[in-house]
Amino acid sequence: MSKPILAIVGRANVGKSTLFNRIVRKRSAVIEDVPGITRDRLYGGGVWEDKQFLVVDTGGFLYEPDEEIYQEVKNQVLIAVEESDVVLMLMDSDSGPLPLDIELINELRKQSKKVFYAVNKVDGPKKEDAMYDFYSLGVDLMPVSALNANGYEELMDSIVAQFPEGGEEEPEYPRVSIVGKPNVGKSTLVNALLSKDRMIVSNIPGTTRDAVDSVCSFYKKKYTLVDTAGIRRKGKMARTVERYSYIRTMINVEESDIALIVIDASEGAVELDQKIAGFVYSARKPSIIIMNKWDLVDKTDLSIENYEKAIYRKLWFMRYAPIITISAMSKQRMTKVFPIIDNVIAEAGKRITTNKLNLFLKEIIALKEPVLYRKRRVKIYYITQVKTNPPGFTIFTNQKEGITAQYLRFIERNLREKFGFVGTPIDIYVRQRGNKK
Repeated sequence: MSKPILAIVGRANVGKSTLFNRIVRKRSAVIEDVPGITRDRLYGGGVWEDKQFLVVDTGGFLYEPDEEIYQEVKNQVLIAVEESDVVLMLMDSDSGPLPLDIELINELRKQSKKVFYAVNKVDGPKKEDAMYDFYSLGVDLMPVSALNANGYEELMDSIVAQFPEGGEEEPEYPRVSIVGKPNVGKSTLVNALLSKDRMIVSNIPGTTRDAVDSVCSFYKKKYTLVDTAGIRRKGKMARTVERYSYIRTMINVEESDIALIVIDASEGAVELDQKIAGFVYSARKPSIIIMNKWDLVDKTDLSIENYEKAIYRKLWFMRYAPIITISAMSKQRMTKVFPIIDNVIAEAGKRITTNKLNLFLKEIIALKEPVLYRKRRVKIYYITQVKTNPPGFTIFTNQKEGITAQYLRFIERNLREKFGFVGTPIDIYVRQRGNKK
């Protein structure tokens, strides 16, 4: 069942991103930076009082300095209302109500969605006095400080109470999002997977205009396939509609169990493919690289091994993802796709006992100890698995800063050699504890 969606709207510099970051805040694993992918995502997952939801920060992709103010307001409301269950409009106590705030309120009043109006940066008694300037707007107001959390609990309690209640539970099938740039054959791939020798159970209208969920079965096992919009270069996403498609695609990836990254095999992996794969990587989703149009590749003096090496050189951060070469148009090698999906999903949900992990830890420390940190020996006491999907591990040490990114890569590489984890990212957390007596 899809998670409810909260959209945060408002003009520039009212604190939308600060509030967004507070809502989606979570423990961070050490992961590598990937070209084209920033840590300030436009969407993320939140949890409040055991209620899981998605939150969208419209501020990251709505500002269009060359558009008329009214059109900017209309576009912002379009994105917020079309995609969300609840809308939060944020204003700034420092500036008072401005014409763009009034325009946005007028547009939101026309919509059928539940809207909360909050005045941000109210972080003290003097700032509370500034609230009086906003009462003339004629809407119910809630004071909040996204920076220091004043009023935050009351605001979140009110928002979560308005999320739709879960209806009848839908069957939980593995959710497979299919992503890639335009014209790489994503829809052809879906059609090939839904061929007549596989029963189409139903077509479910997606929550967006650009994605349709298709439930299919392969040897009596069912899957939900999500064909997403093609992700374009940033320069081609200037129009709000393009950005709207982009954010909806990102949400579909966030809600999926696995992503199939489709690349045109006749072109090889290019910069845009790298950025799309980088997004899936930063979302920490299990993935498979689908090299489509393999029948168009000139295979003279080309071995599959050398071809895969070239792909991994471009997608160096995703060497764990298996590569499948197919032709969706002629349905070559299509029977390989679902078994590999099953395997990767199983790998992402795999658990290793603490006993096995610590035997493994002794082995790798014997091979290579951490380097000295400030002339002190860095000790790793033990390792334990703390989550799955993707697998996450915590190591306990006497010198957290002494565990370098290079040594974490060494641990990850050996975890994969020992236990597999094919197709899934691995998160490794480092915690410091006192010296072991």
